[in-house]
Amino acid sequence: MQTLAAQNAVALAYNRTLLDGRPVVVGWTLPDEPDDEPKTPPPQVRALFDRMKLADPTRPILLNLSPGPGWDDETWIGQGGLIRPERDYPAYLIASDIAAFDIYPMTSARAAISGDAWRVALGVDRLRQYSPPGRIIWNFIETGNIPDSFCTRRWPSSRLCWALSGLLGSEPAVPDRRAAPKTIRAEVWMSILHGSWGIIYFIHGKSQSSLFDPRALLRPENAEYLSAVTSINTELKSLGEIIQLPSASGIISIEDILGTSPVDYAVKVSSGCIHIFAVGMRAAHTQKRFHTALMAQGSVTVIGENRVLPIENGAFSDDFDGYEAHLYRIDTGIKPPPVAPIPIRRPGPLGASWRSQP
Repeated sequence: MQTLAAQNAVALAYNRTLLDGRPVVVGWTLPDEPDDEPKTPPPQVRALFDRMKLADPTRPILLNLSPGPGWDDETWIGQGGLIRPERDYPAYLIASDIAAFDIYPMTSARAAISGDAWRVALGVDRLRQYSPPGRIIWNFIETGNIPDSFCTRRWPSSRLCWALSGLLGSEPAVPDRRAAPKTIRAEVWMSILHGSWGIIYFIHGKSQSSLFDPRALLRPENAEYLSAVTSINTELKSLGEIIQLPSASGIISIEDILGTSPVDYAVKVSSGCIHIFAVGMRAAHTQKRFHTALMAQGSVTVIGENRVLPIENGAFSDDFDGYEAHLYRIDTGIKPPPVAPIPIRRPGPLGASWRSQP
């Protein structure tokens, strides 16, 4: 298994390889969440980045930020009000080869973000907004029950800690919130649609052995979730070449049939085939009609769902049960004309209200 590691003398000297000759250590990680409290100023992060580059200029360095980029209506509580996004995030992100962040809205107890899976996509947009051009973007995805408070993460077996956290409103005594498997899949696909090139699963959470188990996803009681994550990875690998194609505009448009919850989508064009990757971006159910001028009649294969939808009068319809991803393939049998790539949509300031747009 390949890994990104903390850089030290032992790691720098580690030169073992996998059976196929690939190196085990493929990159380095900076200290996690320097924008969280206590805040590490950007100049200190940059100085450490420069020292790490001097020690090894050949391997990339990952910088992971706090949930801050995924918040918009108020300042991320962990920053203590010290972060100024337009000033600080560009200064942090210049000290990276790979920029990442983590937010776990489906398991969070904080009212400002709880249940808002779309904030995963918002955070990816923010990283793209504040990163230097060409920066590789990754992000974390939640998989389990994760306590919000530092106390319950640091001392998960302490009943007093959990009781105090419950009284203070940071975390109920028995955390049962978590993203459903279909929501985990939706978070992964919305990340990709918004520009992430790497998914990191946060596998910590509740298990039978601990309320904050660093290997929770691998425990037998979480087999359903491990199976879901494995299926998502298999799906991503099978569609890897298609995902990396530039997104195209002017081929598909969406119309509301039932409900107005937004659905984000990307269109990928290859010879004789069109893929549409679509994700419901709110918790409410919605039904959409997809229009295309490429064919009046035909069919659409819904990848991984054992469904085929009819195309009638140049359109097909489908339902999105809240945060849900659908992947469509249309076999046209012809090579479509060249299409212009979709320009990058830049989000507004962090304090502005953010709405996903198809």
